[in-house]
Amino acid sequence: MGQGAVHPPEHERPIGFLGLMRNRNYALLWWGQLVSEMGNRFHWIAVSLWVYDLTHSASAVSLAVSSMFAGTLVVGLWAGVLVDRLNRKAILVVSDFARALLISLIPSLIHLNIALVYVDLMLVSAANAFFRPAMLGVIPLTVSREDLMPANSFFTAMDSGAEIFGPALAGGLAFAYGYAPLLYLDAVTYVVSGLCALALKIGLKAKGPSESPEAAQVKTLTARLGDGFRYIRRDSLQWGLFTLIFPAALVTSGLSSLQTPLAKGEVGITDAQFGTFNSIWGVGFTLASLILGWFGTRVRKSLTILIGFFLNFLSTGLMGLSNSLESLMLTGFAVGFANTLYYVGVTTVLMERTPSELFGRVISTRQVATGFLRVVAPLAFGSIADNFGVRFSIVLLAVVGAVGTALVVINNPATRNFDAGPSDLKERMFAIARRLGGKASPEFEATQQTWLSLTALGVVLVGWLGIYNFSPVRALGVLISVLMFAFGGAAIRKRR
Repeated sequence: MGQGAVHPPEHERPIGFLGLMRNRNYALLWWGQLVSEMGNRFHWIAVSLWVYDLTHSASAVSLAVSSMFAGTLVVGLWAGVLVDRLNRKAILVVSDFARALLISLIPSLIHLNIALVYVDLMLVSAANAFFRPAMLGVIPLTVSREDLMPANSFFTAMDSGAEIFGPALAGGLAFAYGYAPLLYLDAVTYVVSGLCALALKIGLKAKGPSESPEAAQVKTLTARLGDGFRYIRRDSLQWGLFTLIFPAALVTSGLSSLQTPLAKGEVGITDAQFGTFNSIWGVGFTLASLILGWFGTRVRKSLTILIGFFLNFLSTGLMGLSNSLESLMLTGFAVGFANTLYYVGVTTVLMERTPSELFGRVISTRQVATGFLRVVAPLAFGSIADNFGVRFSIVLLAVVGAVGTALVVINNPATRNFDAGPSDLKERMFAIARRLGGKASPEFEATQQTWLSLTALGVVLVGWLGIYNFSPVRALGVLISVLMFAFGGAAIRKRR
């Protein structure tokens, strides 16, 4: 009697984009978000350009950006509690339809009073506070644990695709037809996303395995508010990733409000070029997402996260020095690439290591911290930009972010070694730093050699920045060439 073919369990098979899209629920989430995220780029372009066109003020644009996240501070923790207690599908549907209505009101409100637009954007962000933890809580229920990295990566690739085409299309439409049509189109995309969520077929009510129904009834919503933070505080890795929010969100939020006055006011590009500039960020998003989707399981998540953070800070500082559309696009690509590295890495770690019954509260706690910075950072650095210049404000932003992240990583080793073996951690992560302190020449003591090495690196960095200021393309070519020679030489030496 012949034996039939034995298929391995689904989670053991290699899975790619097409395999994930055969999952009905994942496909519905993916397509719904593709349409919705395309529309999000429309309303971001429309609001930022419209406000800047009316006010020519970095602070006014910063206030609009802050308003896009202020609602999270008000309802963020409550949203997480409700996401963990209620039907997540219903939360997705209601949030989408509410955002559709609110976005459609902006063209009328902006002609009445711009302050009403800020209030409307706050309400949109309140709806976002419910939608995001509900959506992130659904993804682990649609795919296996082993498929979370590719699932998140291809989800981010979709978002990146919207980032590529959305802003460019929005810039062209704004140039041809004005800003109002973009907002109405965005409202329609939220309706489409809501209909996709409505078609989901999955049990979306989260239940904690260790908590009885009686205990759940006794425990009030107010008592649950601090559960997410208490869990984060007890876990060293969760706490490290939580504290990394502050320098990271500071930079991303500040840059999101300053890119419009930088591009329009300092560099002087058109609305259509502004759309293209924002689209190039999406190219970086997409490339990083696809690389992580294909090869992410072979790379340590800790390195992916930390490289993403510091590449983001470097790219942000260089963007502040940009004086042409060319340099804006190069640095925009790098920022997009870096953002995706740490976003996908952090999101995957959270999904892998957070209990399902606490997931909504953990995400909402992180959202509140992020929302606080997304409100404060644009206002603070927008004010600095109005008083000391946009370029100075962006460079300062990057420096503060880099120093803050370095301090967090030094003080919390879990952020850099949670997925590394104890024997090779220091060898891999600090090899370059140790070489800087080595004795390259017997004529110098180790301390002297360290300072000489650091001084040489500083001179090289200043020279490279000079090349970048003259020609970003040539500077990028120099950097790539140096890296190729460095790694190529190391590989040849290792083979010998």
